[in-house]
Amino acid sequence: MHLYTVRTGWEGERLAHYLLSRFSFVAQPTTIADDVGSDFYCTIFDILDSKPPMVEPRTSFAIQVKSNADKIEFHNKVQYLHHLEIPFFLGVVDQTAAELKIYSAECFPMMTAVYGLPKKLWLRPVEECNPIRPYEGLSAQAGITLNCYHVCTFTASEGRDELRPKVAQLLKLCRRTLANIGTRRAEEHIYQLDDDAKRFSIVAGCGSVNYFRDNIYKRLAEAFYNFEYMLNRDPVLFDLAEFRIYEAFHLALVATRPENRFSSHTRGISKLRPLWKAAIRRPAVESNRYSDRLDRNPPAI
Repeated sequence: MHLYTVRTGWEGERLAHYLLSRFSFVAQPTTIADDVGSDFYCTIFDILDSKPPMVEPRTSFAIQVKSNADKIEFHNKVQYLHHLEIPFFLGVVDQTAAELKIYSAECFPMMTAVYGLPKKLWLRPVEECNPIRPYEGLSAQAGITLNCYHVCTFTASEGRDELRPKVAQLLKLCRRTLANIGTRRAEEHIYQLDDDAKRFSIVAGCGSVNYFRDNIYKRLAEAFYNFEYMLNRDPVLFDLAEFRIYEAFHLALVATRPENRFSSHTRGISKLRPLWKAAIRRPAVESNRYSDRLDRNPPAI
């Protein structure tokens, strides 16, 4: 005897495999022991307008396929999602309509930045959700529900022209999700919510609170290295007044937190002093539009 539900689940996976293979290279765990949380690993490809047409790989994602849109228990997959460094999706198959609905779990990194890793986790496919707070729950201990919003639907009947805009949408989402995963890994916690970089979610919580000070020093270090670059390579871009704003901010931080005085991120500021002097000794013709603002007695660093 053989359970029919097992058979229908297998049929759903076969349909999903076919629909995914129309726009991606599809890999599947070969044994049950290899199935750690995703049914398929896909690499989206682009069809080049060449003769003959060629395909080129773009970006990858993982997906778990289900036969309905019910809430899914993911309690034992939290570590898997946490360490996964590609986007994760839920796929819901409708065999009657021969379609696959894709739902995104892109907000998982933001959720863990707020709560930490939850003891219990549910993933819930929804048509749309609040992008600022797409999760529900009181604490990591009690359990969290992550709302996974609908991205697009692929059907067996659609042609290549109908497929292209959906694949482009999925590709953009994958790239944004990858960037947000990197943000979580770097413990910076400013997450992009759209493809135009106009909407962001700034997450404060158990992750961010331990790193935001160090992140400020990293940004200051980036600024000081660029000031050095401008003085060395393109003095016309250097603005002493602007530099002093950054310097004053840095010195105020050091005064408040003396233990950061010799931070590896900002100690390079001392390298600017000889460069400053060299820039000021240059003939007036090299001075640029900021020459009237260059102070002949730069402050000590």
